[in-house]
Amino acid sequence: MGYLSLFSKWKQKKQEKEVERVLEESIAKRKDYWNTIGHVDGDVLTHLLNPMFFGGPAWPSGRQTFIRVQKTETVILASDGLSDPFQFPEEKSRTQGKGLEFYIECDDEFLRGPLSDIQDHWAFDLLYQMSQNAAAHPNMLKLFMKHDILSIEFTDLEVPSHFVNENGEIGVLLGVQSPSVSASLSLPYESIKLISMKLLTPNELEYVREQGAQGCRQLAETFQLSKSYHITMTKRESLI
Repeated sequence: MGYLSLFSKWKQKKQEKEVERVLEESIAKRKDYWNTIGHVDGDVLTHLLNPMFFGGPAWPSGRQTFIRVQKTETVILASDGLSDPFQFPEEKSRTQGKGLEFYIECDDEFLRGPLSDIQDHWAFDLLYQMSQNAAAHPNMLKLFMKHDILSIEFTDLEVPSHFVNENGEIGVLLGVQSPSVSASLSLPYESIKLISMKLLTPNELEYVREQGAQGCRQLAETFQLSKSYHITMTKRESLI
């Protein structure tokens, strides 16, 4: 075996150890942060079989997990893995994966039940679909760096009926600032964005469709002024 081959193997092993170290530290830092917000379960929500092996989008390190954070009046579900370091660091060196994580905060008491039941809840389904979209997107972080507030639409999700329009479409506002959850989190390689998700009523969805980026910002400001912020209340009046 030549010198170059030995050097390449040594370099590869060094990179693998670095990724493993950063991965473990990233997981710990995210959990430590969420523990300052509420009670984090010891276990995470994940799949018995990883969807990426069946054609699903690949997450940076291969981990596709979610965590639950229980607060006094609400429960947060958050993605936990979109900001892992990439499994192959030579491709995208020293970045925290997609550079973001998503979360949804809701007042539904069902979310306090057994962790094994949470994956059947609409809030988890919404978070899961959003996370898979982000994993598949070439660089969703750039969109948030440019606009801060974005909207996205889904269909065929069983959210509370008053959040669904007559065509079965569901709107979500992304990035409404929380008074309790930071907009960013420092991880080993870089800071990442923590992005909230808030269900929109059909009238609010129509408003952001018509007004575009400006409508998203104005609606986010309206939620701030109403003090409903980023939280998805299972029952609420439309603000448009």
